Parts: sequence; structure tokens; C-alpha cells
Amino acid sequence: MSEQDVETESLPSSPRSWTPTEEECVRLGGEHGWFARGDKRPTEKRLPFNRPKLIQVYHALPFVARYSQYWLRNYHSRDRLFINTFEPLRHKFTYGVPCGGIGCGSIGRDFRGGFCKYGLKPGLIEHHVHAVKANQFILTLRKGNGETKQVVLGINEQQTSRLSNWKFDIPEENIYYRGLYPRSWTMYKIPEYNVTVVIKQTSPIIPHNYKDSSMPVTLFQFELFNESEEDLQAAITFTFRNGTGCKKTQAEGICKSLSITSPSGRGILLEHTIDKMDTTYCVMSADIDSTSVASFDPTSLDCQMWKSLEENLDLNKLDAETESNQLAVACSTLRSLKAKGSSGIDFSLVWHMPKVHFTSRKRTYRRFYTNYFDASKPDVAYDIGCYALSNKERWHREIEEWQSSVLDEQNIPAWFKSALFNELYYLTDGGTVWFAFDESWKVDEPHLSEYTLRHFKDYGRFAYLESWEYRMMNTYDVHFYASFALAELFPWVECTMQMEMRDQMEYSIPKQVRFHMEGDRAPLKTLKRVPHDLGNPADEPFLRVNAYIMHDTGKWKDLNLKFVLTSYRDYLLLMKKDAEYLRFIYPAVQEVIEEGLTKWDRNGDSMIENFGAADQTYDAWKMVGVSAYCGSLWLGSLAVALKMATDISDESGIKRYEEALTSAKRVFESYLWNGSYYNFDQASNSNSTIMADQLCGFWYLQSVDPELAKGLLPQPHVDSVLETVFNYNVVKFADCTLGAVNGMLPTGKIDRSYIQADEVWIGITYSLASFFIQQNQLMKGFETASGCYDACFNRFGLQYQTPEALYRKRFYRAIGYMRPLAIWSMYTALKNQQFFQNNN
Repeated sequence: MSEQDVETESLPSSPRSWTPTEEECVRLGGEHGWFARGDKRPTEKRLPFNRPKLIQVYHALPFVARYSQYWLRNYHSRDRLFINTFEPLRHKFTYGVPCGGIGCGSIGRDFRGGFCKYGLKPGLIEHHVHAVKANQFILTLRKGNGETKQVVLGINEQQTSRLSNWKFDIPEENIYYRGLYPRSWTMYKIPEYNVTVVIKQTSPIIPHNYKDSSMPVTLFQFELFNESEEDLQAAITFTFRNGTGCKKTQAEGICKSLSITSPSGRGILLEHTIDKMDTTYCVMSADIDSTSVASFDPTSLDCQMWKSLEENLDLNKLDAETESNQLAVACSTLRSLKAKGSSGIDFSLVWHMPKVHFTSRKRTYRRFYTNYFDASKPDVAYDIGCYALSNKERWHREIEEWQSSVLDEQNIPAWFKSALFNELYYLTDGGTVWFAFDESWKVDEPHLSEYTLRHFKDYGRFAYLESWEYRMMNTYDVHFYASFALAELFPWVECTMQMEMRDQMEYSIPKQVRFHMEGDRAPLKTLKRVPHDLGNPADEPFLRVNAYIMHDTGKWKDLNLKFVLTSYRDYLLLMKKDAEYLRFIYPAVQEVIEEGLTKWDRNGDSMIENFGAADQTYDAWKMVGVSAYCGSLWLGSLAVALKMATDISDESGIKRYEEALTSAKRVFESYLWNGSYYNFDQASNSNSTIMADQLCGFWYLQSVDPELAKGLLPQPHVDSVLETVFNYNVVKFADCTLGAVNGMLPTGKIDRSYIQADEVWIGITYSLASFFIQQNQLMKGFETASGCYDACFNRFGLQYQTPEALYRKRFYRAIGYMRPLAIWSMYTALKNQQFFQNNN
């Protein structure tokens, strides 16, 4: 039985709670982060959404018919669909901080100790893979009288006869966890020996350090505490097998192992392939003299490696296997533990996949980290491991310096300190790819400009998934919210993404496609339009964009307007008003504004209208006429277009945009303002709905340029909107325990006219919270956002897999989602309020 076939154990009827003591916080490295004991369970059962209301089904019947035909036609290859609506992913309550840098592939962790949910195939997350039985840390303890205890530091949930002599008998209640991405701490108590083991896991995510943050490596630093009255011998053994726990890749070719030693440490390499991509795992210890390595058969029933450790406390006498189609390696380090003493052991894990491809294999890519390490060397995985071990102190220092400005801030709540960093898990675990520049891109993608290619050479090409189950790279309407994280931490990555989106406007795919929602036919990618996404990783991203064929996104309003606003943000704040960037980006801004004025404004009043379809990111929620959401984005876009026209001295643009903005502001107020908030739109079923995201454009512009935003809307109206949204969408919805529902009726009832109106979008809630903070309403901001974090991380078992949406009861939708990175908009708002002054 493969690891993917094992079902997670059923939840007990009541959860176990644990609050760490002061001493446990010290052992676990601090008081902030997500804490869990090994027996933690969700307090409320949640499932993927699968039960729409009858009225929602009625409105969606034509779509259901069209999508069902599409799904049935692709039934045998449905694992390659851009969205598999009928088989949504179920969450697993056991996830912890994942392993890995950014864009180099990821390996998930079970907070109790296992390795699971691999993301080594570009853009694909193997969520179905449970903890791999052979990938473990093993603790061996021996007393002076020869009495020995050997145990795996983890939990086994697999009903398999393989490795049947391995002992997984640490009680769950003796495992303690703290997660604070990119680090975690796991503590195991062995009371019968009076021994405590603490593992600190560190991946090198360091803001503005593009080299180290791209590396496929994680450190595991052990502290062993002997609290007994007698001396002990202790060994920690790190084992790892080929593949990813998926039976399709666990025996696809010959595996080879090679031991290697240098002054930096001793380790063992495991060469194999994953989906025909050359891969080398390396496990190594910083210790040379007390370390032994070996390879073994991970499919054996009675594992000789286990016996060798138990008998000899090392692997030196093991008859190792060096070549097989299934192979595992082990690295073991021995320590003498004095009574009442402690000792440390440092390991590194490297996964070296220098050249990779997407599922269609039309092109090979070189990972960004290979710019810094010679991928042609046979033992480069070992070099990366040595680099990690030799830089561990610097990494810890720089991570602590980065995070301390937030963690030491006394005037923000503890939950936010955890949420801010832990939601960044998605940078590692979001199917992220980060590729080194390749000259062939000029030939294959002639729309890419020399300006963009020049920056690709320096900073690579970056992409990440919309969601683990929504297989689309760089979904732009969602990235608009999530981009705050990259803008704050890796601004050149954000800038190159924006540059590429500008170039993609010059790309078209004339192939006619029938779209599922409206049933209309149109080109897959329209010229002069921002793409919805850069493609499906189960196909061929970059070469085939717009995998999303629910709607014709060439008609979407918000995609293009979000491009305008983001262009201004990057120009003003990240590129520091660089004149070359402005010359590069401004013509695309002009094209978008001209499109709006000539084709989206149907009556010549300079305000755009929605055309009665879900032509924006709320892609199941129809808007008719002038809408608050798209209208506010339009106002913000006109304002920044006017500012950029002024900076570039475009006199005709200044005149045109100034006149359009004056008229559009007047229309927006007269058509939508009702005395308390802006109506959802002019004429849809949700016409009077209170929308949480109704002032999206104003919020974003204010976050970028508060002075420019001042004249966009009357401030009393903005204050009234926020007061209404807080009272209705947040308080009346779930009394601040779930965030802000997207749509609430003025009667105090949830708008259930359309799917998505009755959802809480966690990323939108975080954005709304930052909107409150921008008005200096900090308490309301934190109250609004706290419910989402508490629900996902503490009540529902959704930690490190935050979904797009929550429902009032029972359901969630789309786990492992990009938009919750919008919590970094709260950081931006707080920073603009003069918090984190010691941040460098």
C-alpha cells in the first residue's frame, strides 16, 4: 500500500486542549506562533462545499450542464483539469510549517513529525500523500546497563506491513509543536528515560535575500536534554526514501546512493527520478566523527537498518543496498548525554531538481537557485547541504531580526503575530516555481520585451498557484490582493511579475473556446487584455495562458483595472518612480483606460458598467450597470492614470483623465450612494446588498498613496461604509468569529442570491481589516480579521492550508489558496501608521 492510499484516522468526538507553560515556550523557542499538542483535533468538523441553495442551483443550471459535459469528456484525465469542481480536496488537520525555500519545490510536514504533501513537481501539490513511513527521525537511547529504547519521532497512521519492526509508540500527548514560518519547533517527551528532544526546523526564507530564499533545503537542529540522574548514549537517525510517497513515482527508475564526507559534514546522496526529472536527495549531519550513513530497502518487512541501530547505535555494520528501484538512505549521529546535560545535532535535507518541466513537457526550465550552484556537479546537493549548515547561525539571526519588529510590538495582538508569518507558508507551498532566465524564451515568446527579459536575467521568472485545486498560475485578480506579501518581502519578484503581465497584454491566442458559465464563444486570449492566469501546470504555463475557461475574461473589468492600480503601486513604492519603468508601463495603462472609456462605458458618462454577467473576480456573482466594486476600481484607476500622465508629461492624457475622473466620481455618488453605503449595483438581484469589498479601489489606492486617495470619495461616506460593513457583514454575520461575509442584506440577513455572496473570503477579510487600520480604526481591523485566523488555525484544523472561502456553517471552499496572503496588507497599513519602527 502506498502512502497516498492511507486514510487519516477518524476524529475523536471531543478535542484535547493544551496551553503551553512558560518552560515549554522556552523549549519551543518563544511565545508567539501556532501551538499544538500531538493530540490536537478540530473542534468543529468542516467539509468542502457541495450543497448550494436551490435558488443558486437554478441560476447556475446552464453552467452545470456545460461543465458536466466537459468533466465527463475528461473523466480519465480529470487530474489535469484546471478545476475539478466535482472532486474538491479535503483538508487534513495535521499540517505544519512546510519545508523549503521559494520556487524550488516543497515538502510538507505533519506537525507531529511526518513528511507529507510533496510539491516537487512544478505547480502541483500532492495533497493526497500522507506521511511517508520511511521518511522519519529515529531516536535511540541506551543506558549504562545496556537497556535500549528506540522509537520513531512521529505518528504512524498507515496500515501496512512494510517496516513493520519500526516502533511508533510515542503518545500523541507527549508531542508539542510551535509553528512560526519559516521555522517550527517540535518537542518530544520520553518520560520513562526522563529525556526531552526538541527539533528546530528552518527553511531559509529571508526578505530581500533572493539567493538563499530560493534554495531547496531545510535545516533540522536537535537539542537533546537528559533530565535523568544517569548518563545516556543517544543517536538521532534521519531516514529518507526515493519519490514523493506517490506510487506512480516511487519505483519509476533505478535509484543509487553515495556516501560523502568533507570538513563540513558527512552525508549520503540518493539519486533517482520523479516524473522523469533527475532528483537527488541529500541527508547529512554537521558532525563527521560520530556519524554513520547507509542505504536500505524501504519496502522490507523486517528492516535491518532498524536492527543495526538498536544493536550498535550506528549504521557501520549494516550491509547496505546501493542500487534498486526503491531505495532509502539513513544518516545517524551519536551523542553522549551526561546526567542533567544536553547536546545538539544538526542535519540538513536537500532536494536537488535542477531541471524541471510541467506536465506537457514542451519546455525544460532551470530552477533559480542553480544561478548560484553548479548543477552539473554530481554532488551539488551535498554542496547545498554544506552551505546551509555553515550559514545556519546567520539564517537564524536574519530571520529573528526580520520577525522581531513584529513579535516585539506590544500594541498588536498575539494572534496577528502568528497569522502574519504563518500565512506566508504559501510562498513555499503554493505550487511555487522560480526559474532562471533562458535565452529560448525570446524565440518561443516574442511578446516578452527586452525590458522584462533584462530583469528576468537578474531576478528570474516567478509563478504560483491560485490554489492547490484551482490549477492556474499567477491568477491575476487574486494576486492583486496577495501581492502585498511579495511587495513587502521580495519586491523585485513582484515587479518582474508585473512586467510580465504588461508583456502578456501583447499576446493573443485566437483559438475559439466555449466558456462554461455563459456558453459564449470567444478567443482564448484577447489582445490588449491582461490574462486571467499564465496557465495550468498540468498543461504548459507561459506557452498556453488563460487556463480558466469558466468565463471569457477578456471581458472582465477588474483584471485590467487591478493591473493599472498595481502598476502605480510598483512604480511609486517599489521602483521609486523610476522613469524607465514609467515609460515601459504607461502605454499599457493608457490602453486599459481607453478600453474602459470607449467600450465599458455604454452611455458616455465616463463611468463603466457591468454587463449583467459575473465579469470580475466574484465570478459567480452577477453585477448589472454601475457597481460599487468595479466602479471604485475604475475611479482608482483613473486617478493613478492621471498621476502617471502628469509624471510623464502627457498633456492629452492629463486632460482626458481629469475630465473622466470628475464625471465618473459624480456618477458613482449619484447612482450608488444610499445614505449609509454604496449599493452593490444598479439592477441585479443583489442591488441593495452590503458588499464587504465595495470600495476595493479606494482601499488599494489609499494603501499606496493616501494623498492621492483623499479626493476620490467623500471621507464621511468612506467612514459610513466601514461602519455599516462592520456592523452587518462582521458582527451580525457571526459576531466577529468568522470574518466578513461578502454580502449582507440591509435586513441583517445573508444574501444567498448567488454562490459567493454568502461566503467569507479570507483574503478579502484581511484586506477589509487593513482598510479599517488605514482609517486608524485598529480595534475594528483586528476584530474583523481575528475570526478567520482563529477559525482556520484553531477551530477547523485548516492551518497551513487556508482556504479561499468559509461558510457560516459546515463548509469551506478551495484549500491552499493564494488570496489570504493579503494579510500583509494589514502589515502595510500598520507600517504606515508608524508601527514596526525598528524594522530594517
